[in-house]
Amino acid sequence: MERWGKYWIIYYIVFLAVLAFLLRRHWHALDWSDETYLFLLAAIFGVSAGAALTVTILSEFGVSIVLLIPSTYKWIKEKGHKEGLTEGRKAGHAEGLEVGLRQAHHDWTAWNERRAAAERAGLPFNEPPPSIPPSRNGQ
Repeated sequence: MERWGKYWIIYYIVFLAVLAFLLRRHWHALDWSDETYLFLLAAIFGVSAGAALTVTILSEFGVSIVLLIPSTYKWIKEKGHKEGLTEGRKAGHAEGLEVGLRQAHHDWTAWNERRAAAERAGLPFNEPPPSIPPSRNGQ
């Protein structure tokens, strides 16, 4: 009952506001000597109740949407991570590993060719292999 309490408050406030507005607006049309004033009063009460109900429903809908946005965003993010991003990361990891292995093979082949050329020429070869990272001064 506590959840719906705020909506009853909204309903009554809007109902009374619309009722007061319509009574003020149509007060001159109320001919108290004729029976038609009952129809006008019924119409005013009906429009007030309808307007109040519409505002109450729209406010409930608006609150629900505002509260659903963060949970929906979280659900989409988790679903996307579980279903799509993991496969994409696996594919990217495999592609990166393949590119890295090709680059390492290229580096080792080039280093070995330089080493063999220096050996054939009888020159000293003191270049470290590609597996050893360069020092801070670049050598």
